[in-house]
Amino acid sequence: MANFTVRRSIGMTPEMHDLLAQIVKKQPRDVTEADVIRDAIRQYIDGQADIVGSRRHFQKSLQERLDRLEAALTFHLNVLVYLMAALEPSSSHELIADAIIAAKQDGEVLLREMQRVRELKR
Repeated sequence: MANFTVRRSIGMTPEMHDLLAQIVKKQPRDVTEADVIRDAIRQYIDGQADIVGSRRHFQKSLQERLDRLEAALTFHLNVLVYLMAALEPSSSHELIADAIIAAKQDGEVLLREMQRVRELKR
C-alpha cells in the first residue's frame, strides 16, 4: 500500500459532499471518501496533457513523434521507389506496380500495428 504522507484539506459544498457520499456507497466496503478523492485527483492529473511528466503528456508526445516518423518514412520510401524506377526507365511501370503490390501485401500487418499504437493513446 502507498504511503500517503502529504495531507491537504479541501472545502466543498454540501451538494458536492452528498454526491461524493453517494459515489462511495456504490463502491466496495473498503473504499473510503479519501480513496475516491485520491482517484479523482489522479485521473485529473493524468488527463492534463500540458503538464510535463503526466502519462497523457508522454502518450501524446510519443504519438506525435511516431506520426512524424511515419510521415518521413513514407516520404523516403516513395522517393526510393521513384529513384529505382528512374534507373530502369523501360520497366519503371512494372517496378512501381511491383512495389505497390509488395506494400499492399506487407502493409496490412504494418497498418494493424500502427492502429494498435493509436489505440494506446485513447
